[in-house]
Amino acid sequence: PTPQILDTPTTIEICDNATADGFATFDLTTNNTQILDGLDPANYEITYYTSQANAEAPSNPITSPTAYNNTTAFNQTVWVRVEDDPNPTGVTNGCYSVVAMNLVVNANPVLVQPDPLQLCDENNPGDEQEFFTLEDANAQILNGQTGIVLSYHLTQNGANTDTQEITSPYENVVNPQTVFVRAENSVTGCISTTTLTLQVNPLPSPLANPAPLTACDTDNDGIFDMFDLDSQTISILNGEPNVTITYHETEQNAISGAMDLSSPYENIQPFSQLLWVRAENNTTGCYRIVNLELQVLNSPVIPNNIDPIDATPGDNIYIVCDDNNDGFNVFNFDMNVTPVVLGTQNPADFPISYYTTQNNAISGINPITNTASYPNVTNPQTIWVRLDNANGCETIRSFQIEVEFPPVIVTPTVLNACDDLDANYYEDNDGFTTFDLTVKDGEITNNDPSLVVSYHTTAASAQAGTVTIPDPTMFVNTVNAVQTIYVRVVDANTGCFSTTTLTVRVRPNPSPTQNPMDIELCDDNNSPDGIEVFDLTQNAVDIINGEPNVSLTYYTDLNEALAGVNFIVDPTMHSNEDPANPGTGISPQTIYVRVTSGSDVNGTGGTGCYTIVDFDIIVNPLPVIPTDDLDIRECEPNTDNVFTFDLTQNTPIILGAQDGPNYAVTYHTTLLAAQNGAPQIGNPAAFTNSSNPQEIFVNISNTTTGCEIATLSFFIEVNDDAVAYPYANVFEVCDDNMEFDNDTTNDSATFDLSTQDAEVLGNDPTNPQPAADFAVSYYETQADADAGTNPLPTLYNNIVNPQVIYVRVDNNIPTGTPPVDGSFCYDVTTLTLQVNPMPSFNLDDMYLICASTNGTEVLPNDVIDTGLSAANYSFEWYLNGTVIPGQTGPTLAPQEGGSYAVIVTDNVTGCSSDLNDPNANTIVEVSTPPVITAEVVTDAFSENHTIQVTATGDGISEFEFSLDGGAYVSNEPNDGTYTFTDVSAGEHVITVRDKNGCGEASATVLAMDYPLFFTPNGDGYNDTWNIYGIANQPDATIYIFDRMGKLLKQISPTGAGWDGTYNGEILPTSDYWFTVEYREPNSTSDEKKQFRGHFTLKR
Repeated sequence: PTPQILDTPTTIEICDNATADGFATFDLTTNNTQILDGLDPANYEITYYTSQANAEAPSNPITSPTAYNNTTAFNQTVWVRVEDDPNPTGVTNGCYSVVAMNLVVNANPVLVQPDPLQLCDENNPGDEQEFFTLEDANAQILNGQTGIVLSYHLTQNGANTDTQEITSPYENVVNPQTVFVRAENSVTGCISTTTLTLQVNPLPSPLANPAPLTACDTDNDGIFDMFDLDSQTISILNGEPNVTITYHETEQNAISGAMDLSSPYENIQPFSQLLWVRAENNTTGCYRIVNLELQVLNSPVIPNNIDPIDATPGDNIYIVCDDNNDGFNVFNFDMNVTPVVLGTQNPADFPISYYTTQNNAISGINPITNTASYPNVTNPQTIWVRLDNANGCETIRSFQIEVEFPPVIVTPTVLNACDDLDANYYEDNDGFTTFDLTVKDGEITNNDPSLVVSYHTTAASAQAGTVTIPDPTMFVNTVNAVQTIYVRVVDANTGCFSTTTLTVRVRPNPSPTQNPMDIELCDDNNSPDGIEVFDLTQNAVDIINGEPNVSLTYYTDLNEALAGVNFIVDPTMHSNEDPANPGTGISPQTIYVRVTSGSDVNGTGGTGCYTIVDFDIIVNPLPVIPTDDLDIRECEPNTDNVFTFDLTQNTPIILGAQDGPNYAVTYHTTLLAAQNGAPQIGNPAAFTNSSNPQEIFVNISNTTTGCEIATLSFFIEVNDDAVAYPYANVFEVCDDNMEFDNDTTNDSATFDLSTQDAEVLGNDPTNPQPAADFAVSYYETQADADAGTNPLPTLYNNIVNPQVIYVRVDNNIPTGTPPVDGSFCYDVTTLTLQVNPMPSFNLDDMYLICASTNGTEVLPNDVIDTGLSAANYSFEWYLNGTVIPGQTGPTLAPQEGGSYAVIVTDNVTGCSSDLNDPNANTIVEVSTPPVITAEVVTDAFSENHTIQVTATGDGISEFEFSLDGGAYVSNEPNDGTYTFTDVSAGEHVITVRDKNGCGEASATVLAMDYPLFFTPNGDGYNDTWNIYGIANQPDATIYIFDRMGKLLKQISPTGAGWDGTYNGEILPTSDYWFTVEYREPNSTSDEKKQFRGHFTLKR
């Protein structure tokens, strides 16, 4: 037979040799065992050829298969012939197989010779040893190649044999040191080697501790902007060549060599700042860092503007006043300048000296020696002062010295002032008053703004500049009537002064009569505005009190009277009308009278001194007329239009809140009599009318002020009486809606009140009240009924239950001439309104019954229940608007779906529910268990299976779906279908249930597919392999093959399946193939299909 050999032997791969030409020596027999694939090598002869034709011939076999040099670079195919071994006679049977075998020469890695790895000698400088990261050379060595693994070795032999490997971080042992690099292809295992040099470079050697760089600070803020950093470079270099020095504000900047500083440099840390100096080798880049301190030294402090202690503070000038008008005098620097210059600085630490020139001050030569008594040589003259510090810093400033002359002033005229007024602004002529002395400042100084004036009570204090009058604007003389004041005037620019005197004199005020009489008027004009016109001068003679050469002016404001402004122009015609509120009078209104010495308010011909007195002008109101209805009406059965009236019942109403003892009220039959106050009605408490109706006139007078008014009148009238007969029964109606709050007091319904009119009018023949002459009206309160206000509508909804309302009967018979309605005669009774409740119940919005049930329903059918008692109520049930015969109970068990309603009647009150009330109506819905169809809609052996389910039912049925007892699911919105996806192969049970609880149904479907593996280990799980869902196709054929295509088993679709054996022998773990001929499970066609796949047997 033909040898059954492996048809795809493994490729033989070897690495290229040093020539890197793609040629090498192969041992072709390496794959013999693999090619024979279990055949006995003793029974077969194996030969090798460079072409398939030679192998088939056979001819030209490869003579040295164990040392064959390929003839095609890198990749070559040779053919292997396996032939039955000749029989003992040397004759073969001619059976053989030929298979191709590939030869591959793999190239060695190509490496780039790397640059040396260099480090600075930073770790323990001087030992020339550092730790290297060897991988830093990888990128250069590989030059972009991938799939190459690099390793580092101490020797070449170590690199060749993959021994003596070194790893990062690696510390060199000599300087420089050579290490060896091995590169291995991670796929082919081919290697190459190269070398890498490790080099440690020395650090620079700058000056370790440079001396601080110092500077004097002119403003002592610790900041100096002229540091010359470059001046320190030579000393820091310490003679070392090929090194660059840079300066940095932070250590990190120095380390990174960033943001180096330039000269001149301004320090950013006051007084002392540490800089980092970087010394870097220009060739290797190695560096060392040292610190340089910047020191800013304080200079002595002298004010920029020296303010010597003299009479003119705030300047840079030392002034001395001239004592003989020659422009020269002596200056004391020690007393008046030195303390200012030193401030808080200790004179022992800061020597001070004075100079006549700036150069001498700078050089510190020829100082002024007589600093306590230095005479000026020019006027003005500049002096220089120098202040030294022990740290070597000094400060120099200058100031001016000047000799000034005293000011020229004028002796002022006499200052007059009127005597004070008392607290009530009346004269207080005691010879003492308040003066504003400063009004003389301009006269004394001739209006020179640089001269400062102070006032004193003694000549000595004026000369010394002490004990000034504290507030010269409010000076009260201390000597009666006339006093001498002493004046000191200082030149503000020089501090020099002069003195003079000022005479003050007190003048007396007029002495008018205090508290003149008030002026009063009645509010007769346009009452009650409170406005009248007054003659204010009627008290003038009394006020002047015989005093000569005085004038009077009148004011409504005290401050204006004091100021003498805005006086009343015509005091004989003054109106008290409020200017801020036109049409309204001010009463009382205070009038202020200014009595001035002289012919007018300005004091012409007199001293102008004045006194203030005041009085009130008063407008007394007229008696108040009431707005009440004063008409007196009397009711009399069968009246003759004559009645005796008590008019005095109106007296307290007319007076109201007005004080009775201070007022008088009289009654009159004519307006003229009321205006004149006579004749009066003699007995107003028992007055008989002379006409019906009759008008009565009233006079009201204030007995205190004498003011009176006679514009008030009222009518008296008599009319027939009216009677409201009481009701015998409660007025009852049924509620028009259901109530559920268990509170009958808030039940409300509509009452037709007009139906009660006849009963209240009565039927008394002795006192007939025809509806045409008597009006009936209804009210919620007694007060409204008495007033005849807020009558209730004919159709009235009660506001409480029961509710008492008030019924008024009015006499509407016209009386008088001309005839008018006489409805003031009335009577009131009560009527009780009672709302009887409508039977109240509330049917559910919906009830459910199940139809076409199959025994799986979980809920009983609903019963419609009113919740009311048949003993108290009667019932009538409706279905879709039609009475249901025989259904008269409080509950109903519906037998079909539809709209149900019920009318309930109270057996006591006769009140019935409304058929259209929502509470009395409900819907009965029907639901059923599902009728289902389920099918697998994907083909057999699909990657994922899909099952589509459809459920139908009646009424409001709504369904949810479950796969193999899993959770129930449904679509949203629920359309009665559901699709299960990613369903596994095999048999599945679909269950559908009604969401309303009316039952469920199930169906079984098969998804045809095959298991991807099985484990025939006898544990009872997955011990056999067969196709799922094919058992209902017994004519289907299933074949199982090994990976070489060998038929192992044909299994039955209805059987247990394959157990993983071949001819009774257990087969190993491997992939196995199968073919199946079948019909699509859901197809109506009888056509068969074929499917091929593979699965895994696991041991």
